[in-house]
Amino acid sequence: MVFLSNPQVWHLPGTWSEKPIEGPYLGMTSNQLSWLAASILVTLFIAFSIYILETSTSKRKRSS
Repeated sequence: MVFLSNPQVWHLPGTWSEKPIEGPYLGMTSNQLSWLAASILVTLFIAFSIYILETSTSKRKRSS
């Protein structure tokens, strides 16, 4: 899909360069990005754990 874009991505300035772009990509430092990713993953893990616990307890109540 990248090659079907209009204008073609290889004609845009700053794309397909040989060296990596210096500076923050998303306006955040790597430390801030790490904290953001960790907070999102921890939240998803907690929510998934609660879901698993709730479904397992409801199955136990039905089988009793």
